[in-house]
Amino acid sequence: MKKTLLLWIFILFSVPASAYQKGIVLGLYAKDPSYSYEKDLEEIRATGADHVSLVVSWYQKNIHASDLYPHWVTKGDFDTTSDAKLIEVIRQAHANGLKVFLFPIVRLEERAEKEWRGVLAPTRKAAWLKSYRNFTLHYARLAAKNGVELFSIGSELCSMEQEEAYWRKLILNVRGFYRGQLLYSANWDHYKKIAFWDALDYLGLNGYYELAQKDAPAMEDLLKSWWDIQNDLATWQDQNHDKPILFTEIGYPSVVGGCRKPWDYTRQEGVDLKEQALGYEAFFVTWGKSPRLGGVYFWNWYGQGGENDRSYTPRGKPAQKILTEWYQKADPSSPPPSVSGASPAPPQKTNPEAASSAEPPPSL
Repeated sequence: MKKTLLLWIFILFSVPASAYQKGIVLGLYAKDPSYSYEKDLEEIRATGADHVSLVVSWYQKNIHASDLYPHWVTKGDFDTTSDAKLIEVIRQAHANGLKVFLFPIVRLEERAEKEWRGVLAPTRKAAWLKSYRNFTLHYARLAAKNGVELFSIGSELCSMEQEEAYWRKLILNVRGFYRGQLLYSANWDHYKKIAFWDALDYLGLNGYYELAQKDAPAMEDLLKSWWDIQNDLATWQDQNHDKPILFTEIGYPSVVGGCRKPWDYTRQEGVDLKEQALGYEAFFVTWGKSPRLGGVYFWNWYGQGGENDRSYTPRGKPAQKILTEWYQKADPSSPPPSVSGASPAPPQKTNPEAASSAEPPPSL
């Protein structure tokens, strides 16, 4: 057993660091249209990240609506970033040595309990599909004109993923003028039924897995959960797709229980910086040098952060140190210092049962 464990650790940490995109999501939430994200991008680059994700949103009234539209009026943190500002940030990112992942998503203006973009049921589906096509092509053209390296054609639209012919035609439309890489971002519990993965460059999904059964989990518990998840993803990847996995979103709020339900951005528990840092460390120990992984994007870089902050940002927290140590690590043969002192465990050979559908993560 000891020899097996040592062999696994050697393999895990011997894969070149360049095997995956080192990404961070930049929160484009500033209310002042003249605000410059230059400093934020410089900070992201300083962590060792080489990719930045820019999320831009259009809206629909509710899950039954058939029209999508930009939301220019300031009513909250998730209004539509103007094209001019988006282009400015893309150029600033490139100037700072960062490659760009442009990530358009759908948001709802009105939501009842358990309603989110994963359960859309437009009364006029054909009209919705046409509106969504216009939305996607608008940003794909912007991406093409501004040298964006990675583009998402959709995110967590679980109820619409069955429209295989539609998605394949949309992918072909985008590839007609866009020369970067394409992906679709599936929800963490709804990726196996998608039939158009072969038309894309990555197996994209978010990573808001429920890693713990209780608050304040031990590192060993988080690793055990990740080994099971990794084993399940590896089996799916081997059986169906010859392309890398890319986590388009993953993160942990710095609150008690942040690893238990990382998708739940409404939690009101107290600050727990250590649990957030453990979430980051458990991810890197499991996936940091995996040849199966094409990249990861941590949610998200915005706000002041710091020791009293409860949000997802790692800024000014122990999680930032973990992130930076892994992203900047020059010697892939040994892991950086651990905040937990835990050693990685070997992967489990059992496939977990499919997780039940959950409320969406913070990109809702």
